[in-house]
Amino acid sequence: MADRDLSSNPVRELMRRFFITFLLGVVVYRLGVFVPIPGVEFQALSHLVGGDNDSALGKILAYADMFNGGAIANASIFGLGIMPYISASIIMQLLTTSFPALKQLQKEGEGGRRKINQYTRYATLVLCLIQAAMASMALYNVEEGTLVSSDYTRFQFIIQSTLVITTGSMVLLWLSEQITKFGIGNGVSIIIMIGILSSIPRAFSGFEGQLPEYLLVIALSIAIIAAIVVVVLAVRKIPLEQQRRIQGNKVYGGAATTLPLKLNQANVIPVIFASPVMVVLGYVAALPLLQAGSFLGYGTPGYRYVFAALIIAFTFFYISITFDLNDLANHFKQAGFFVRGIKPGRNTVEFLRFHMLRITFVGAVFLAAIAIVPELIGEGILGAGGHSLMQGTGLLIVVGVSLDIMQKVASFFLAQQYQGLGAAAGAPATGGPSKGLGGLMAGSKKTAKRF
Repeated sequence: MADRDLSSNPVRELMRRFFITFLLGVVVYRLGVFVPIPGVEFQALSHLVGGDNDSALGKILAYADMFNGGAIANASIFGLGIMPYISASIIMQLLTTSFPALKQLQKEGEGGRRKINQYTRYATLVLCLIQAAMASMALYNVEEGTLVSSDYTRFQFIIQSTLVITTGSMVLLWLSEQITKFGIGNGVSIIIMIGILSSIPRAFSGFEGQLPEYLLVIALSIAIIAAIVVVVLAVRKIPLEQQRRIQGNKVYGGAATTLPLKLNQANVIPVIFASPVMVVLGYVAALPLLQAGSFLGYGTPGYRYVFAALIIAFTFFYISITFDLNDLANHFKQAGFFVRGIKPGRNTVEFLRFHMLRITFVGAVFLAAIAIVPELIGEGILGAGGHSLMQGTGLLIVVGVSLDIMQKVASFFLAQQYQGLGAAAGAPATGGPSKGLGGLMAGSKKTAKRF
């Protein structure tokens, strides 16, 4: 019994994976958040990032600090977080759809995907160096207080901080890969979720002695989470049938299945696209030369409307370049599947495009609403504490990652049951016609990864 593989006991194996996820994601990552960059006066930086600072730069840093679990306020070596890798992944995904060489490499199977992942790591390193250098120069040149010790010259501080921040981000990338390999769920998503959840205790600090506001925050958060769950799990099922063919005395085909089109197909990718654009617009609008802070400044109505419009536009843009309907229709035609009443080929593409436009519009409006409505509720009803707790983008990420973990756990136990059935029968189980279609669709869809 002592020599049995851990995989023979699914509960023990699952607990081991949860322990690895907790150790790397909570213990190691959260400890690294409190390791400061040498030479930075983190008390002054914490005051700049804190909620009592009304400057445009302070609000932008406070928004970014929520996703990094307080790493920016602590001047941590993990200050960039996992965002450089996410940016590099999005860039590589866009390049894959644009360059035939990368697209062909993606179709080569596991070997091609490994090469693309390796290119993504190289791109992450380049982005880390660029962003770390920009952050180091900003820390040295910022006017709001003295953030850098006088023991360092400009050149020394920028070089040292760039190397330290880059190293911290690459270590965080390694931690996320270990969580993906040995833990539960996607490591990048787990890291982001832990960073967001760590900011919740600070959000309740403004409700001392205000029980009604405290309960109202909880009730509204539960209502928003319920709406996110409904939309994230919502799918439009397109019925598909397989052509029948007769060979000898046997009839093959005739299977019936569905093509599930998710309502929120792009996930939070459009929000990630729109956020840097709005950060630049908000910072530029706050410059004395333009004096447009009252319209495009962070937290103003104009800022929210432009942010919502960008989210909707980026949703349509992302779906159009990552969801190839022609390729999907060709796969259906080759496998003998068709939509009842719709001719294969161009008619099928037009049918799918009609439904995708409707689904994408609803999903884009939901993303825009979930990004700005909680902020409106927080500022208009609940005050600053409610605003920091009710960040819609953070709730969307946390709910999406939690649902993904639940699906991974269910799939883990289902796989263990199939292995047990195969071992008991003495042969592996065989799949039906719908299994082949599932594998076909998994290879044809180029949808967004869950964060």
